[in-house]
Amino acid sequence: MNEQKFTDMAGQFMRMALDSWRAGNRTFAVLHAGMGCEHALKALLTHYDPLLISDKADRAHRFHVLGFGDQPSVKPLTEARTIGIADAFKDATVFMRGAMPVTLQQFTPVMESRNGIAHFAYHDKQAEETIVSTALRVADAVRAELDVETGDFWGDYKAVFTDLSQVAAMPAPAGQADRENIEDAAEKLALDERARTRAMVSAAVTTAVEAASWKSATRPDEHQEDVARTALNAALITALRTAGAQARQIATQLLGEYEVVPLPVRPDDFPTNPDIAQRAHTAVTVKVIIASGVMAGLVDTQYLDPDLAIIPSLNELDATGWLRSSQTRGGHVWWRHCPACGYAGNVYGDPDATPCLCEEWEEECKHPGNVVDVGTVESFSCPFCGLALSSREEIATAGIESRTEAPNPAEFW
Repeated sequence: MNEQKFTDMAGQFMRMALDSWRAGNRTFAVLHAGMGCEHALKALLTHYDPLLISDKADRAHRFHVLGFGDQPSVKPLTEARTIGIADAFKDATVFMRGAMPVTLQQFTPVMESRNGIAHFAYHDKQAEETIVSTALRVADAVRAELDVETGDFWGDYKAVFTDLSQVAAMPAPAGQADRENIEDAAEKLALDERARTRAMVSAAVTTAVEAASWKSATRPDEHQEDVARTALNAALITALRTAGAQARQIATQLLGEYEVVPLPVRPDDFPTNPDIAQRAHTAVTVKVIIASGVMAGLVDTQYLDPDLAIIPSLNELDATGWLRSSQTRGGHVWWRHCPACGYAGNVYGDPDATPCLCEEWEEECKHPGNVVDVGTVESFSCPFCGLALSSREEIATAGIESRTEAPNPAEFW
């Protein structure tokens, strides 16, 4: 995308954040504001040079910017990767010559809302206003730096965007009073899913404990421990898979009712349409919120019965990798942390492992399996909470990258 498209999408996402705040949907406001900030920062960088947003480990974006995207060896623009919000903020701060209104430390919660939208059920409600306010300040500072008219960027919120209490006091947007908005509907469904999962996991765990006790007197203690652990693991996975499948179905149905999905299929070399990007962001947010209800229900069960090793069992399953099934052509098992529950989810598409050069450069390798990239990612599926992302737009919105190198927060600045 170019400067104008990044600017337009930044304005759209920031107005969506204010729409959500106005409607009382704080979770959606936080998520939209993080996306808006990222697009605003990238608009500033592309204003100086589009090459500034090219990911350091990806050359496809550079070739397209320089006019060589039509060459057969160059990946389509849709597969090209750009820098994340942390690097965008760091670089934009340099170009703004002291005009950035917040420090990196103050901006970190906004970055986390963009990169880590997991665990919405445990989000710090008191921090939401601070996150959105910080995002608004950064976005408006960038708008001013780019000399974009206030009314063009903020629309109906031109006179009030600096005061969230005034935004909240505004009447509902036209047409929203006729039916429940999708944010309210998603959060209610997530709470319902949380209650269902709590009941489902509770019943499964009770059954596992009961089954493990059968003929326990005839088994040595060490064997009994193995039986109890295996029974609990099987019960938990069965309950979570059932709840996750139900959460997927509910999210898909809600998104269909509001005509958010299915997203249009576009050619590989066709740039992202702002409307499609906005719909993808809404789709991911709804899916994540509803899927998060699954893990919230499981945590509730652990809280009600702390003697049961529910969370330790899940951590053990996650660490063993038994539920990871996605592989590259080279046999490298690859996964990404789920944006809804934080556990390891499977990634699919056209994976082709690219080895790192750490050994050649005699560096300590930080890449899982000595693999730095796994190629094209087209879908994601979490075996724990059931979250499923089924398009490249959704994958990009959720921040699920093909690179295996994890960002180091200590290197943000």
